[in-house]
Amino acid sequence: MSGVGVCSFFSGPEILEDPAHASSLLAQLKSFYDSQLLCDVTLRVLGGGAEEPESIRSFSCNRNVLSAACPYFKSMFTGGLYESKQQEVTLHDVSPESMALIIEYCYTGRVTVTEANVQRLYAAADMLQLDYVRQACANYLARRLDLHNCASILRFADAFDHPELRARSLAFMARHFEQLALGDELCELSLAQLKAVLSMDNLDVGSERVVCNAAMRWLDANLKEAGDGCQEVLGCVRWQHFTDKDQVYLEGLRSKPLVRKYCLQYLDMVLPGKEDKHAACVLPCQESSPLRRIGMIAKEMVIFFGHRKEPFLCYDPYSGDIYTMPSPLTNLAHGKAVTSSAVCVSPENDLYLATQPMKQLWVYSPVQNSWQLLAERLLCREGMDVAYLNGFVYIVGGRDPSTGAKIKDVECYSVQRNQWVLVAPVPHSFYAFELVTCNDHLYAISNKRMLCYDPSCNQWLNCASLKRSDFQEACVFNDEIFCICDIPMVKAYNPARGEWRRISPIPAEGNTNNYQIVRHGSKLLLITTTIVQWKKNRVTVHEYDATNDRWVNIGTMLGLLHYDTGFISLSARVYPSCLEPGQSFITEEEDVRSESSTDWMDGFSELDSESDSLSSFSEDEWPRVAVVRPPRIYIDDSF
Repeated sequence: MSGVGVCSFFSGPEILEDPAHASSLLAQLKSFYDSQLLCDVTLRVLGGGAEEPESIRSFSCNRNVLSAACPYFKSMFTGGLYESKQQEVTLHDVSPESMALIIEYCYTGRVTVTEANVQRLYAAADMLQLDYVRQACANYLARRLDLHNCASILRFADAFDHPELRARSLAFMARHFEQLALGDELCELSLAQLKAVLSMDNLDVGSERVVCNAAMRWLDANLKEAGDGCQEVLGCVRWQHFTDKDQVYLEGLRSKPLVRKYCLQYLDMVLPGKEDKHAACVLPCQESSPLRRIGMIAKEMVIFFGHRKEPFLCYDPYSGDIYTMPSPLTNLAHGKAVTSSAVCVSPENDLYLATQPMKQLWVYSPVQNSWQLLAERLLCREGMDVAYLNGFVYIVGGRDPSTGAKIKDVECYSVQRNQWVLVAPVPHSFYAFELVTCNDHLYAISNKRMLCYDPSCNQWLNCASLKRSDFQEACVFNDEIFCICDIPMVKAYNPARGEWRRISPIPAEGNTNNYQIVRHGSKLLLITTTIVQWKKNRVTVHEYDATNDRWVNIGTMLGLLHYDTGFISLSARVYPSCLEPGQSFITEEEDVRSESSTDWMDGFSELDSESDSLSSFSEDEWPRVAVVRPPRIYIDDSF
């Protein structure tokens, strides 16, 4: 290229592109369709068949548009078929309503999916080979899985051979299997489908009895298949996890008429009788056994959320077990733009993480031990908080990172629709505050004021405020809001009475720098950290004794936690078998004492030299929360 002048790079004709051309062209073609102009083919849709004349409907369209948008019509009109030369083409087994939506999609790229049309629309898109519409319908169904429709959606997925929808249905059923086993939904499944469900390692059950009960319930409801299928169904039960404590249950199982008739001999092989009840049938169950259902080793754990470069820590304050959970921010392309995060947990133990000031929202999958990025938020914020309530995630408070202006707008995310909207704004801005949920309401709490949001009427109301000079933490426990305000003062708010009361003050030391109050199952925990050296913290846990109104020390972490000092915490049910060991974050205290103070100060200097130093982490910017469940969709068995 040497010896060539700069002007030569800019010689020749200019090629210009109209960015609005494609959209305006589509809009004009749609206007021709609406006005019945330049149409060259009529689609006559018979729907349920010629015997149902009321379902017949005709659509005048453009062959080139249909062929460009739909592979089915492209083959029909360009492949030399009989229909390619006809002015009218008859389509069978497609509902007119679905055809109207598909033609709309061909002309606009938009499709309207509802609970009423999703099945027929999927079937039509499947026949017409419209992958986008088919996937849109599948995603719509997957987002609306619940206890009442998951079995029907699994059958639907199998009928149309959709692996992804099938996998998501099975994953939902595995996670909610204990509730499913109490109802009749599993009885709708075929033998093969039931075996697929009962054979999953990731069934979230506390006992193998739950699986056995579900198997027997299906056999009782499907007596015609019980003869040939009894042994196949009971073969999915993992009998080695029954122990001596289950002898009465197993004897009752043997006595059932259906078992005695079809598979008593099989049970006698896997479960010896009374005369050798201590034999190998009652096998000891090893904790690490791969045959152990994932729910049997699930744990309620306190999760520490620290610096974005580090994984999250899952800690059992009673056993001392510690594990690591991956952070979605570790490998983020624009990780330095994320200064902190706000987190909350749902009643189903779904973890949601919102980045600050970026507009990302992530949800954690405990079985896959990975995070999924959801729809982008509407606003950039810092100093905000996040909460989950009845199938919606709310973002409240904070400032605009560019202007510093406090934000009153409230963002609301629908878990079902993967979509954000703005709801009623807060009448007062919030920055150093907590957002919690209690009795189907949101509460935004700061030292000066407390507001309550009622989602049923989309309205914020004033509540009795703390009126304290300082505010640290808030947590919901036993339908009351517990707040750490002027340390060591703790106050509890009862929403039913609209009153605050003081409870026993928390244990406080002069060098304690982080106070976290967490609902841990049926208990309320206080987690405090004391800095021993740089990023080496002594973690102490107290449990609140509500009966005697006192805080009881349940222990100090064995060793020091080598982790970000300003972590936030919440409690959730996780699967330790899916996590990585976290012992590397524990340092022996003797080792720490041997380090010189110079090393400690060097740590400060090194961190402060980074552009993304921990100074960007403000406790005001770190939160939590919890609560309930969305609407449901029913699947018609007529597919």
